[in-house]
Amino acid sequence: MKRIIFFAIIFIASSHFLAGQQTFDTLYLKNGSVVFGRIRENSENKFLIQTIDGFQFSFSPGEVDRFVSGIKYKKEMARPEGIGFTMQSGVLIGSAGEAWFALFSITPMITYTFNHIHSLSAGTGLEVYENLMLPLFAEYKINFTTKNVTPFYYLKAGGLFYLKSDEKGNYYNYDYKPGWTVGTGFGLTWPLSKYETYVQIGYRYSFVKKIMNYNNYDSYEEISNFHRLDISWGFKF
Repeated sequence: MKRIIFFAIIFIASSHFLAGQQTFDTLYLKNGSVVFGRIRENSENKFLIQTIDGFQFSFSPGEVDRFVSGIKYKKEMARPEGIGFTMQSGVLIGSAGEAWFALFSITPMITYTFNHIHSLSAGTGLEVYENLMLPLFAEYKINFTTKNVTPFYYLKAGGLFYLKSDEKGNYYNYDYKPGWTVGTGFGLTWPLSKYETYVQIGYRYSFVKKIMNYNNYDSYEEISNFHRLDISWGFKF
């Protein structure tokens, strides 16, 4: 299983990396500009080129200094710096207990990136355990290099809050208490158009608790510990 995940990550990253080094047509304009893309029309009246970003431009022969076909162009990575937005989803896999074997999550985050290396994020969202939970967490990531495709390390921690009100019955009451979670692991990030995408895999520990009261005379705690493999993927804008 681990080998399959590893090779899948390498394959995806390699595909995006090679896609950034395709061969393109190039127009050198007399005003000094250079346009990379695909020539859609080359006639006596005009050059029609579709750029890497999908836009089409038309130039008259008088505007073009020369036309070269087959130049390898590596699109620069637009890894966001400063304040950005990250949308992440994933799955927590592990021993079931009273919960499902695979638990799903979706967590949007506000991210601040500096020096193309360090990222600090704060996020919330939805995570499924025995019940639906609201996480509030902070996360730190450090890229190992400044290259377009780079591995990284991450560390996250925060609280877990039940999205379920306390239960009051004729014979007992359930009092749902906040829990907490911590996780760490490694991932791989690469460019995707003008954005950044990544996959990561690591370990996540979570702790949740509820208290059962019997007619306000006797009570006991129900504690659930989750030791899970955390596989996530996301996009950074």
